[in-house]
Amino acid sequence: MFTGIYQSITILVIGAAFYVMDFLIIHHFEQTRRANEMKTGRAWDFTIMAFVMVAILVLQPILLPQIGLRTAAWWGLLIQCTGILLAGFSLSLHIWARFHLKHFYAERVEITEHHQVIDTGPYAIVRHPIVVSFFGLATSLMLVVPSLTTLALVIYTFWDFSHAAAAEEKLLSESLPDYVLYMKRTPRFVPRIITKSD
Repeated sequence: MFTGIYQSITILVIGAAFYVMDFLIIHHFEQTRRANEMKTGRAWDFTIMAFVMVAILVLQPILLPQIGLRTAAWWGLLIQCTGILLAGFSLSLHIWARFHLKHFYAERVEITEHHQVIDTGPYAIVRHPIVVSFFGLATSLMLVVPSLTTLALVIYTFWDFSHAAAAEEKLLSESLPDYVLYMKRTPRFVPRIITKSD
């Protein structure tokens, strides 16, 4: 199992990859949002909170290694490598979902003038692939740095994003009649193994 500074560097690289991707995609669709007289997709309070959380996660393996799990057994490294692979999958899912949402993505729950139901790409599989990507990201960080701080991050992420998904579903189903039908045919977070036949 790699520890200390190596865990910190891994967390920093994963966090930076997500932020750079997020910045580039929001910037890419910002012109379309402005043309449609929409507010920016960025929520600075969310960005600041993310930076603070990443800073805590980066510093914990160096400053407070005693609150983390360490092992010299082979399975420790296997768990960390699984975490890195999960981070890569989560980032890929996030990018895929964001490009299907295009300019409708925002870091807050909102309805715009020309809002529509997106049911292509990952949205044909689950209703909230971006939320699933954040679940994967938090879990991957816990696998790379198994500690009390990453466990707290996982608990917070699942709690907060589950509530945000429910609020988004409520708003969209009240505003877009097609969304109710979309909710009936598409699972929330976990893809169906067996599809329903008509």
